[in-house]
Amino acid sequence: MKNKIAYLDGLRGLAACVVVVSHFFQVFAPSVFEGKPEIAHFPFEGLAARTPLNLMFNGNFSVCVFFVLSGYVLSWRYFLTKDKMHIYASALRRFFRLALPASLSVCLAFAVMRLGLGFYDNIRQTTLSSMPDPFMASPRILDMIREALFHTFFTYGSAYNPVLWTMTYELLGSFLIFGFLLTLGRFRLRIIGYAVLAVLLADSYYLGFVLGMALSDLTYSSGSNRLTAVLPSWSAPLLLSAGLYLGSFPYVGTGNTIYSILVWKGSSTFSFFVFYHTLGACLTLTALLISPRLKTLFGRQPFLYLGRVSFSLYLVHFTMICSLGSYLFYQLHLLFPYGVSTALTVILTTPFIFGVAHFFCRFVDAPTLAVLGPWSRRVMARLVRKKTRRVPVEKSKEA
Repeated sequence: MKNKIAYLDGLRGLAACVVVVSHFFQVFAPSVFEGKPEIAHFPFEGLAARTPLNLMFNGNFSVCVFFVLSGYVLSWRYFLTKDKMHIYASALRRFFRLALPASLSVCLAFAVMRLGLGFYDNIRQTTLSSMPDPFMASPRILDMIREALFHTFFTYGSAYNPVLWTMTYELLGSFLIFGFLLTLGRFRLRIIGYAVLAVLLADSYYLGFVLGMALSDLTYSSGSNRLTAVLPSWSAPLLLSAGLYLGSFPYVGTGNTIYSILVWKGSSTFSFFVFYHTLGACLTLTALLISPRLKTLFGRQPFLYLGRVSFSLYLVHFTMICSLGSYLFYQLHLLFPYGVSTALTVILTTPFIFGVAHFFCRFVDAPTLAVLGPWSRRVMARLVRKKTRRVPVEKSKEA
């Protein structure tokens, strides 16, 4: 079954690439995120920021894709088998699966900072980006350890490696899924639970986990795929178009854009930005799940490779952009105009980012997965054996 849903890794890989591109833009073309014409370096920035062209660098939409995928992937085994052991095993290893690679990415950023290899602060006056310098965090090792193992996963912390703001959502969202499955997974009217959570979490990133789990439920729980029964494959282009439209909801406001109809008055506290990106991610995944052509596309080897290194790529790219990338731009801008310097920086830095991500995947992420899977199964098997040995004893006492 794992091979049958490998195309989901392809979608995750593409989303990770968009996150990388988004941070190149955030550093070297910040106007597309900040909406300030006075800091624009390229004539296309204003147009790209307020149209579907922002899908090229809309990292927040890609993060919402990650969350919806997590909701789907973490729950499909349970809906297929109704075996709670899958939930217990997943819950047992979830923190370690996230924490080991993420903590080492913090160590990498900390090492870059301590060695004085961070050059982002040297180029900020030129790029005009208001993004905080990640290498201005505390230089103390104990603070780094506390950040890596606690704040990253329980307080939305992102010092040293700013992309780790998503880890608290990933961890708590995972346990939201596990709790829902354990309490309502066999309940026939669990749609009520989905509806309640959807209302309560409407403009929260946690909505993505709920929607992904609901899609998994529709796909696997009844023994037949109710998703494809309701939505024919020809509707996939319509769903994908709607998903990409919502997913391109801009960072810089919706006034006089094709997105202005999505915002209603009297809702100043509601985060349309999060809501529409999450809903767009759900529609995009739905289109993929019902389209054989999209499954074939994202199941091709290049996408599968991107999926395999996606977590590592996500974890290391920001540090590389703010160290090597910033250093290259700092040197190149002395010789070339801004546009040429930026283009050369991206071209020269990207292979190094993928090289480090490949290394990180091979020696950190892949071994983590290889160890945690068998370990969690062994622990659960021991717990089950202990429980079964205990049952006869308890019955004899009752007798």
